[in-house]
Amino acid sequence: MTKKRVEIDGRNPFIPSLSPVCCTADLVLLFSVALGGLVAAVAALIAHL
Repeated sequence: MTKKRVEIDGRNPFIPSLSPVCCTADLVLLFSVALGGLVAAVAALIAHL
């Protein structure tokens, strides 16, 4: 027996939300990791000199 359309379209907690708060938090996390990598690279260069 196939699932009803309501069961298929139900809210799935594993699919991220597209709300502005979630998108902003996603961007902050992404840029903080990139910034951390840049800071680590600059610190390594300064330590090497």
